[in-house]
Amino acid sequence: MTSWSSVEIKAVPDAAPIVVFADGDAIYAPDTHRGRIASAIEATGFDAKAGRWLDLVGKDSDRIVVVAAGAKDSADRWRSAGGHLVDAIRALALKAVRLPAASDLDIGDVLADILEGALLHGFRLDQGRRDPIPGHFGAMLYIAESDLALAGRAQDRAGPVNRARAWVEQPANLLTPATFADEAEAALAPLGVTVRQLGPAELEALGAGGILAVAAGSENEPRLAIAEWRGAPDRDSWDAAFVGKGLTFDAGGLNLKPRPGIAKMKFDMAGGAAVLGAIERLALRKAKANIVAIVPMCENNIDGKSYRPGDVITSLAGLTIDVQDTDAEGRIVLADGVTYAIREYDPAVIVDVATLTGMIMGVLHEDFAGLFTGDDALAASLADAGTAVQEPLWRLPLVASMDYLVESPVADVSNLGAPGWFGAGGGSPVAGAKFIEKFAKDRRWAHLDIAGVGWATRRSSRSGPGATGFGVALLDRWVDLATGA
Repeated sequence: MTSWSSVEIKAVPDAAPIVVFADGDAIYAPDTHRGRIASAIEATGFDAKAGRWLDLVGKDSDRIVVVAAGAKDSADRWRSAGGHLVDAIRALALKAVRLPAASDLDIGDVLADILEGALLHGFRLDQGRRDPIPGHFGAMLYIAESDLALAGRAQDRAGPVNRARAWVEQPANLLTPATFADEAEAALAPLGVTVRQLGPAELEALGAGGILAVAAGSENEPRLAIAEWRGAPDRDSWDAAFVGKGLTFDAGGLNLKPRPGIAKMKFDMAGGAAVLGAIERLALRKAKANIVAIVPMCENNIDGKSYRPGDVITSLAGLTIDVQDTDAEGRIVLADGVTYAIREYDPAVIVDVATLTGMIMGVLHEDFAGLFTGDDALAASLADAGTAVQEPLWRLPLVASMDYLVESPVADVSNLGAPGWFGAGGGSPVAGAKFIEKFAKDRRWAHLDIAGVGWATRRSSRSGPGATGFGVALLDRWVDLATGA
């Protein structure tokens, strides 16, 4: 299986059905096939809207499958068409198809987008199911030898996203914090990424009280995973630190989450998966930038040792935290992650990524991630990166007048909000961002709340229902915009 996908790409044999593309104005096919395709489209009234295909039945290489390319004003139409190609292959029960050379399709480099879309929509996580899911068989895409470089580009883009999705969809009993850290090291170290893990003893010695408090109620030990990509080794400085929330399961602690939402909480490490996936993409393309990913990994469970509402704990930064709700734990571990980034790396920019609040889903649904920062230039560059890769952000307010949202009468900061403030609870996206801001220490910093976009209930150009890998492509693109890497 290539790139966590049921779709595999190899150089061409001739004896397989051929796939071509069409829209309302053009047929993207070799000249030798266009007459037959045009006649079939006219005879059948085929409407080349996204998601439709036309099967011109023949034997082996005489069979042609026409896949709609979608509207020309769609920013991501070719990647989406690659996904619909996978749908057609499954619906028609084809084991293999072939694509003409990109030069024959008159689409050039966008073949890489088509292949990336096929790999993303071919995503499959095999967890040892006894009986295969009908229609989820593997499929082979054959391409011309001259297009192998484009295929390599597609695999380097899709592979890290699919790996992130696989981590997010792993059940929490299979992906513990230690397993997550080990798998990250195994994936990244061969690419030249330096990966380190800090366990309980090292975290205790550091004084990482936030991570240790959240993890106290679980039998599975916490980890702080650090992945360094030095693409510009001639410089000692770090261009950015990506800090990702890595809660491999979040039961809510003593403020226990209710059904049915608790069953989904294996996904609460999607931010950590995203920042590690971004590092993998940077390493694969050898980006000339120095970026570190820092992921606090733990579980928020219930036990006699669990931290409690009303506790006051001391963070790695030395700031005391008034714990008003144990289910507002993501901001606590991120605070230690941000502090570690500042102390150890002094990065030019910090971006944290987290499935932080349920309320963001009620505001932005599955369409946008929430963007919080007081830095207009940073906000613009992140938003531009999101637009470029179809992972859109929506900026929400974060101003000094909102500091009351994290005030505490007994500690430096509250993880829930000042008592009595309606709407200042742990579900508030602004309160979560305000909390983390206290630890960013006036650095160039941004917070991305991906709780709504980290898991999809419907299809997009990049994924089907389930884990999306949101943030991997965005951060990779942002490094280009911010550093020219």
